[in-house]
Amino acid sequence: MFAEISTQTIITGVKFVPVSKICFIYHLTLTALTVIAFSLTIYGDQTSCTTDGWFGPDCQYQCHCAGSAPCDKHDGSCSSGCHQDWFGPACQYGGSIPFSLNILNLRSVTVTLDTPIPLTWLRVVVSEAVHFSTVKISYRNESSPYTGCPESNTAEINRVTADIYCPTKYPVTSVTLSGRGIIFLCSLYISAGRNVALKQRAEQSTWFNDGSYYLWWAEYAVDGRIPYNTHAYTHRLTCTHTGLHDKSPWWQVSFTHPVEITRFVIENKRDCCQERLKNFSLTVYPVNDSYIPVEHRGSNTVKNTYSVVPTPRISFPVTQVKITQGFNRERFLTLCEVLAFG
Repeated sequence: MFAEISTQTIITGVKFVPVSKICFIYHLTLTALTVIAFSLTIYGDQTSCTTDGWFGPDCQYQCHCAGSAPCDKHDGSCSSGCHQDWFGPACQYGGSIPFSLNILNLRSVTVTLDTPIPLTWLRVVVSEAVHFSTVKISYRNESSPYTGCPESNTAEINRVTADIYCPTKYPVTSVTLSGRGIIFLCSLYISAGRNVALKQRAEQSTWFNDGSYYLWWAEYAVDGRIPYNTHAYTHRLTCTHTGLHDKSPWWQVSFTHPVEITRFVIENKRDCCQERLKNFSLTVYPVNDSYIPVEHRGSNTVKNTYSVVPTPRISFPVTQVKITQGFNRERFLTLCEVLAFG
């Protein structure tokens, strides 16, 4: 997700007029990413991935190359460059959090998130070497004024790039950059997390058999495929579906290692029966009994996509996520993709 602001471009009613050549073409790029280290170093003997669109050991990672071009099966690199919604090592960092901008006199830049999320990391890139202490970052949530990120949590990656660790307990509605160094700003990246549920171990209470060759397996909800069309055949190949006589349907994913999660995205069926997900229940389980599981009750509204942002954020490493069917007459649970960002 990229936004370019050039001379004479109007964003939220404020004109951006550059006073110096900030980034060759006077642009400011904003997107969501994960700045947690992503290592693709492969140790020992590993079977090469042969599945199209995937790479790495056990085909664990998904390719995100421009023009749907194939990626390197070992390290995920893209000769065609990254898809416009992705970037970074192996094009694994990205997101689709809508935002709006407010830029004033090149002294302040405010990013307003349409969907508030807790902050974890941010990355700032400038065009010339500056002391990053001259760039101040603050954030705001729905119940408090702007709060500054601690300067002690800033790590300079190189002369023009710095990562800022700024975790928040509650979802943030906007982020503001200010200070003398703002005139050199090229890019601001706000971490939205990486999908840690992808290809993890999934189970469900029962599975549906419609009499055909295809079964609606639990792992289809973490296979990285989202059916945006309304063809029933496509949904058979990538959505889950519990059995006909299951009175208490459930689906769950277990993580290989405990993970910190800040938000979830649940993709519903597109061909029919979307009402089955109304009032779903999502519960996250900790690594031990010293923490109490956190439960979230889903919306009573029918949606293509449900976004779940626990508030306050989950305070413990998560080992398992379980989804159960809501109070509906049809006792089926159907999921087309469950994404856990952390």
